Amino acid sequence: MSLKGTKLLAGVLVFVFSGFVSAGPQADVSGWTAVDMFVRSQIDLNKARGFTENPYFVDELTHLVLRKFGKELDAEIAPYAENLTPEQREQLKYLLVSDYVSHLHQKSFYPKNAKTLVVKPIKVASVGDKGRVYDYYYAPMSSSIPYPIHWWVQVKVDINGGSGRDCDGNTYDVDGNNNISKIVAKWSGNDVLYEIHFYDEDVPSRSLDKIYDRIRCIRHWGRDRTYGCEDIESIEVTNGYVYFHSDWSHAPHDGHVSDLTYACCSSVRDRPPHVSGKRPYSSHIVIYVSNVWNHLMDTLDTNPCMTKNWGYTAWN
Repeated sequence: MSLKGTKLLAGVLVFVFSGFVSAGPQADVSGWTAVDMFVRSQIDLNKARGFTENPYFVDELTHLVLRKFGKELDAEIAPYAENLTPEQREQLKYLLVSDYVSHLHQKSFYPKNAKTLVVKPIKVASVGDKGRVYDYYYAPMSSSIPYPIHWWVQVKVDINGGSGRDCDGNTYDVDGNNNISKIVAKWSGNDVLYEIHFYDEDVPSRSLDKIYDRIRCIRHWGRDRTYGCEDIESIEVTNGYVYFHSDWSHAPHDGHVSDLTYACCSSVRDRPPHVSGKRPYSSHIVIYVSNVWNHLMDTLDTNPCMTKNWGYTAWN
């Protein structure tokens, strides 16, 4: 079954901080409030200076926050980290900060005065072809979204849970229930932003996962807690390209370009850098939304040996 045929069926870390400067006098605050104010100010300054194309921005800012707010972050995780090793504590702090920075960074690209359309995955049909199962989801209304994206492909273990090894031999042990809960399209002119909502994301280390969920949901107030703590990722399509703002799975590693795989992040050393990048857009583009456990994504599949869930959303 070709992608064209669906019409018939559809109803490396760089420690350079010269770009980060003081945002002016800060209020006398402490803890996560201070972290939040600092992150937001640096994102605003980055955009004002025109540095939005820096692919390493989120990782650089994450490490700057870890250095600048070490005591505050230690206090933030202290009530939950009693049984964690020193290595796990460092990983937890990194995960919390990088997730927070990445989310705010992605939000800074939302189109202004945008139209909005939401698709929730109500399955209307499944079609099997050559060992794959394609699920088709209902679209609530027709739309004039420029640059529609129809195909969203997720590693099945991210949905069903389980343990095993990814295609690079890295081990994972996850709860699952990280399904896409909804996709929100926001567009203005020829600028489209897709906001993908997942019920949760599972750290491959179960000893960290519950703690990570608990703190993250406190700091991202209002997220769905059905299965843990909702994960929200965003990609932008404009000028003929798909832009992955800090959620690109095609990342530098040890001086070379390599793809991250599903369970690459089970140790501090191999944690997932939030890197930005772009791919050419086409009307038949496929987005692999769970190349890595924390939903770094690409138009390339970095886990070809793992079973997938293929979802087709008919926007129009």
